[in-house]
Amino acid sequence: MKPLVVTETGNAAVLLTGSWMSPSAEQTKVELCDTGSAQLRRKTADSHMSRDLMEQLEKQDKTIRKLKKQLKVYSKRIGEMGAGQAEGQTSPGQTVDEPIRPVNIPRREKDFQGMLEYKKEDEPKLFKNLILELKPRGVAVNLIPGLPAYILFMCLRHADYVNDDQKVRTLLTSTINSIKKILKKRGDDFETVSFWLANTCRFLHCLKQYSGDELFMKVNTARQNEHCLSNFDLAEYRQVISDLAIQIYQQLIKCMENILQPMIVSGMLEHETIQGVSGVKPTGLRKRTSSIADEGTYTLESILRQLTAFHSTMCQHGTDPELIKQVVKQQFYIIGAVTLNNLLLRKDMCSWSKGMQIRYNVSQQEEWLRDKNLMVCGAKETLEPLIQAAQLLQVKKKTDEDAEAICSMCHALTTAQIVKVLNLYTPVNEFEERVSVAFIRTIQTRLRDRCETPQLLMDTKMIYPVTFPFSPSSLALETIQIPGSLNLGFLTRV
Repeated sequence: MKPLVVTETGNAAVLLTGSWMSPSAEQTKVELCDTGSAQLRRKTADSHMSRDLMEQLEKQDKTIRKLKKQLKVYSKRIGEMGAGQAEGQTSPGQTVDEPIRPVNIPRREKDFQGMLEYKKEDEPKLFKNLILELKPRGVAVNLIPGLPAYILFMCLRHADYVNDDQKVRTLLTSTINSIKKILKKRGDDFETVSFWLANTCRFLHCLKQYSGDELFMKVNTARQNEHCLSNFDLAEYRQVISDLAIQIYQQLIKCMENILQPMIVSGMLEHETIQGVSGVKPTGLRKRTSSIADEGTYTLESILRQLTAFHSTMCQHGTDPELIKQVVKQQFYIIGAVTLNNLLLRKDMCSWSKGMQIRYNVSQQEEWLRDKNLMVCGAKETLEPLIQAAQLLQVKKKTDEDAEAICSMCHALTTAQIVKVLNLYTPVNEFEERVSVAFIRTIQTRLRDRCETPQLLMDTKMIYPVTFPFSPSSLALETIQIPGSLNLGFLTRV
């Protein structure tokens, strides 16, 4: 008898005995074997399929990561090169059907010609907003220096470009009349006058720079030469604008004089900037009240602060450096003339100590000029008569040698002024002496051959002739932007 053998097939166990089996048992055996084999095959197939799927997924993940890296690299390149260069190109490893990340395409700026167009009915609004109602302090302080002048010239360029002589004439005439009107209304305001002096000069320079005249085109760029006027010769109008600028300059000097006049005597003569030097009153004089004594506000420092304010305002408005030099020269002339005239009329000011005080004050003004890089503008020379008067108060006045030295030293003073100072000279203490009559006669004898007018007082209203040296601008007209604060939205850039 053969032993029993247990065989596991799936969930069934088959007993194998000997060679004999019943038919039903044999059939059952076959069925169980078939069922187990099928289940085993399915399980094996499922296992193979799972491994294949895992491998495919891993390959797809690797491919996706690779494509993402490529997409990131090429997107960066596209951003650098610009959308225009990348258009119609397909990156390596990228299919045509792949979506491309959206790229920002900047709008190209229109190529402007540096002109401004406006409708005829907007002309009154142009001059009202740009000239009559424009406040130098406030809106205009943040503008490009000379911007109103540039805007007016760009409007003029367009009128020239379309060959509209009536518009050119109206624009120039209205500009001149509007500037005159605002100066008549606010002519005592230094900032307003300074602002329109700077803009009138800039407008004049633009008329020259873009006139087409080779003399004024030497420093232009090629693009600036393209902007030259093409249809009209405005040489006559340039002369009219120049005359207007002269009027504004004279108005500016008058404004400065009105502001400085109350400060000069107190700051230059009466205020004691060197403590103790003028502590002793000249002998034989009563105590005199200062002309500004009650206010007690004006000193040399007050004058220097005011000069700085004038200078800063003109620089802020874009006034030409050469014109600023002429203004400063005129300022110093006014200070020197007013100071000397008061010295010649006041006996209490003609002493040795006051001469020292004046010399110190003048040195502080020279230091101011040095700080502003204005030592060569001629301002220092306008103080020469005052400097020599101060020296005359300090030198010896006894011998013939002293008389000779005085005649050589005081070349900027007239004979009348020298004699007046000597007659007014008052000793500070008992150690000094008055100037003798004989010494004064000696001076008069030595100076009698001078060719001069018998002038005693200086003309404080005298104004040096002004010039406006050509000063071209490097600013490109096509780059000028008009701020919304000017309310000129009706102008169209061309």
